[in-house]
Amino acid sequence: MRYEFSSQVFAKDISELRKSVGWNSMENCYEISLNRSYFYICCYEESKLIGFLDVISNGATDAYIQDVMVNPEYQGKGVGTSLMNKAIKKLKEDNIYMISVIFKEALLPFYKKFEFNIMLSGQLETHQLYK
Repeated sequence: MRYEFSSQVFAKDISELRKSVGWNSMENCYEISLNRSYFYICCYEESKLIGFLDVISNGATDAYIQDVMVNPEYQGKGVGTSLMNKAIKKLKEDNIYMISVIFKEALLPFYKKFEFNIMLSGQLETHQLYK
């Protein structure tokens, strides 16, 4: 497996990965969002995108990890853990003070491994992206 930071990746490949984990594709959103990311990490098995993680940050104090996804065929093999470890390491090197992530309760054991403090959070969707 090969990990690459903010390398050339195609929105359609991320869209396919999203669909493999049961999410909507959002392909047209990635055309814009990848250019605005602080960084993102791709994991490849040969030329196939099997893992992805995106980071949004102000570059000074705060960062938000989003879209952590691993193709189901590769889940449980350390890909997600490696993506998270690489992201956290880089954010610490960049002296980012606060790292946040939002996840479903079923993923609590995974995220607790990284010593996140668990707190209440809220999310407001201002409009529906996809039906």
